[in-house]
Amino acid sequence: MVMKLRVTEIPDRSITRTKLEYPTVDVSFAYLVAIDKHRFVTEGIDYVGIVTIDSFTDKAIEGICFNQQKALYARSDGVPRNNAYVLIIDNSQTTEDFYIMVWKNALPGIIGSEAVDLGPTYNTRCKLSCLGSTLKAYRMDMATPKIAVTDTALASGYFGTVSAFQKIPALPLADYLRAPSSPAPPALAVLEVKVEGSGAPEDPYRPSLSKNLAKIAQLTGLPEHLYMEAKKYEILKAKGFTDEEMRILLGYIPQHQVDLASVTWGAFEFSEKSPTNIIVVTGDNPYMSGAISKHIELARSKNMRVLDPPRNYGEAIAQYQRLKRNYKHWLAGKDSYAYQVLGLEELDLFQNIDFYYGELIEHKTHYQQLRQVPEWELWRRLEELERKLERVTVLTEERDKHISKVKEVKRLGW
Repeated sequence: MVMKLRVTEIPDRSITRTKLEYPTVDVSFAYLVAIDKHRFVTEGIDYVGIVTIDSFTDKAIEGICFNQQKALYARSDGVPRNNAYVLIIDNSQTTEDFYIMVWKNALPGIIGSEAVDLGPTYNTRCKLSCLGSTLKAYRMDMATPKIAVTDTALASGYFGTVSAFQKIPALPLADYLRAPSSPAPPALAVLEVKVEGSGAPEDPYRPSLSKNLAKIAQLTGLPEHLYMEAKKYEILKAKGFTDEEMRILLGYIPQHQVDLASVTWGAFEFSEKSPTNIIVVTGDNPYMSGAISKHIELARSKNMRVLDPPRNYGEAIAQYQRLKRNYKHWLAGKDSYAYQVLGLEELDLFQNIDFYYGELIEHKTHYQQLRQVPEWELWRRLEELERKLERVTVLTEERDKHISKVKEVKRLGW
């Protein structure tokens, strides 16, 4: 490995172990622990985590997720439930058990969700990827994301996992720090939604979406574990148990309903301070098709914006420019929007360059966050982006503009 240290990194001209590069892609936490490039974090008295010792921007964390027992953290400030992106499996939800949460100054918000019901003992390999302003969540298949989100609340931070104390001894060591991933699923609908939630941990901010709850026992063709959970609920209910008593007894309330209106969605620059937000829907209901159409009809009945998925880059940019007039808080640019609705890998590169150009040269909103990232890591990432951009053969005018941007960032430094 070639070591690259700039003068600003070693003002006293000393070269110590902490200033040297080390592997940060496809590296296990077992290795990071062995070379002392980790730190422990705690969440209350029941949860403990392992995160990277250095702050990063464009990375992915991959590991086994357990239902309500182990979650993946990205761009964390080192204090769980303070500032972080979190990927969670949570079967206490109804047909939205896999989701991305953002914690901003200890206030939680749900910014993307998959329409799925997972059992109380469900566990699988998951990945949370951060690339510029784009977040993606993977479950089982590490190549095809289930959820894609655009968010600019956090620009860098620590990557790792937080687990229930009894599960911490070995499992986090099998987790991996990976390179961020592309592409993303294309939009099926773009909708304006209102905000609900109080910002309490048990009631996070989130888009207000309609529900259509149906009893599991009255439906056919559902996953087998749902019928087992519904039977548990019916037996306990018949014996006079309340929902709270079931939670005390089992640690959760057995699921007895599914949501036939649930869809898979990701927010674009969600803000609890904005009366409405834009979400990009990428998946229909798993049990009853047509849920997307019903959300479209409902939005129109409330005079909310409904946009047809753009067919190409030009249409996506035109949509962004119209929407931007009404969402002044948006920091992510046109290429971030184009990527989320079209899902093309070259657009992910464009938005990634825009992210660095904006944060290091233009508006510098999260400049101090990026300054926490080791300089050799930022430099390595910019060179990698430049190489990838030079191989792009479409949208060549935009490609050349973004190559000029990355060269300017490297020339001016930070």
